[in-house]
Amino acid sequence: MSSVNQRFITGPILLGCTLLLSACANQVTPVAHQVYPQQTTPAIAPQSVSPAPASAPAQPARTRQIDCSQNLFFPGFPQEYQVQLRNFACALQIKYQLPEQWVLPALYNARFNQRALALMTPPPPSATPPQPYPWWRYRDRFVRADRLQRGVNFWQAHQNVIAQVSGRYGVSPEILMGILNIETGFGTFQGNFPVLDANLSLALGLPARSSFFLYQAAETIRLAHQLGQPVSSLRGSEAGAMGMSQFLASSYLKYGTVWDDPPGDGLPDLWRSVPDVLASTSKFFLGHGWQPGQPVLREATVLNPAQATAFLHGRYPLREIERAGIRPNIATPMPASTQVGLLQLATERGPRFFIAYPNFYAIMGYNPSINYSATVWAYAQALQARLG
Repeated sequence: MSSVNQRFITGPILLGCTLLLSACANQVTPVAHQVYPQQTTPAIAPQSVSPAPASAPAQPARTRQIDCSQNLFFPGFPQEYQVQLRNFACALQIKYQLPEQWVLPALYNARFNQRALALMTPPPPSATPPQPYPWWRYRDRFVRADRLQRGVNFWQAHQNVIAQVSGRYGVSPEILMGILNIETGFGTFQGNFPVLDANLSLALGLPARSSFFLYQAAETIRLAHQLGQPVSSLRGSEAGAMGMSQFLASSYLKYGTVWDDPPGDGLPDLWRSVPDVLASTSKFFLGHGWQPGQPVLREATVLNPAQATAFLHGRYPLREIERAGIRPNIATPMPASTQVGLLQLATERGPRFFIAYPNFYAIMGYNPSINYSATVWAYAQALQARLG
């Protein structure tokens, strides 16, 4: 676990920059520094280079400029964070290989976002353990009549591309609808936090997750340049998630896919393009183990509940689950070696057992909450019934 004062540039990285942090560094008075205007530089397109003639002398490699100066000051952040921000600036240039001309203007124009930090800060430990939130209550927040109707409307408006994307990737379209329903209400609330501000503020204010959010900050800067947009224009949730399907910057860069709508190349528009959103979300699921044609969850009959509890943690070959007298209520032909889990979900009828197949865990790659993933499935089931 890292602490607020942890330095991010250590070991060999220090050879590339000088970090002289004194005990009174948090009292440093700002010194003269370069003023960086709001960035509007488009993404830098790669250029093809013709091979030099055999007789041409070798050209010396260009040295990338790195600024790890202790004179840097970032006016959008409180004094108490300036040392860490200088460390961040150095790490973004060295560890994450971002050019100085991307990093320093981005950090200079960023602002500390106290609201994002407050929303993302876990509650303090309590002497009284909180009561578990039952799944059926969580489910009913998202599987309401108005949300189902919104899903029907979305399906009818985009049914051709939904069918095409499903046919290409093999991801259940109803599951995709379940994601869009929970994440943004099919794009109706995508968040208005400046994504870089949120990531930097969380990296500063949540020490245990500092490395994760600094990485997302680096990917946000990289994403903005690949999109050809100012980094300050990227908006999303307090956690730094963007677009209709709420991709983090790292997921945007890794799984973002342009569908067959113009221009057909580059990075997708996950804020406005429904085809790009559906294709990118499908690619995410495939990257997390989605198996086309396989189920997600099946309610199960358990002959010996006491024996079944041994299977509630981890995953096991399907044959072991069946030998313990646990069988799905709907016959589901699957290889006996398939790794499955056993869940006990709190329904309005009381606790019920469910067999979780690999596709359930692919959904958990999107959000590791069992309640979340089971609700995506429940919405998909309800929408399928509504569509007939």
